[in-house]
Amino acid sequence: MSTRIQLSATVAASAAAVFARVTDYSNVPAFIEGLQLLTPAGLATTGTGALFDAVMKIGPSTFHSKVEITEYEPDRRVTWAASGGQAQAVTFDLDPIPSGTRVVVEVRYERPGGLAGSLLAPAIEQTVRVRARGALRRLEQQL
Repeated sequence: MSTRIQLSATVAASAAAVFARVTDYSNVPAFIEGLQLLTPAGLATTGTGALFDAVMKIGPSTFHSKVEITEYEPDRRVTWAASGGQAQAVTFDLDPIPSGTRVVVEVRYERPGGLAGSLLAPAIEQTVRVRARGALRRLEQQL
């Protein structure tokens, strides 16, 4: 079952500055908790189709995966998504406002199935919310 969580914050920076921060792969680990490494897996490092090798640490476990930019609208929207059939993605929607930029972070993921998945779902959702809030907070601090 797919789950979608959205959180928002106002960042006192232009949409262009926020977009530059959330699309520069070298900055992404600084505000995505648990993301330890994000390195280009091809020549493209920005724009739709750019592919990266990712190392993510969640609790005591370390995961290696591919991450792809699947949506890229300059100064408006970017989506970083796990590639290879994993249904996980983070989208940053940017809306310029007089005091800066309203940033909406949307996290989409597949919940585990079965009884164990049902039992773990609330804890997973809480962890995702905490990490999304942390990403917004770190983004505000960096800009």
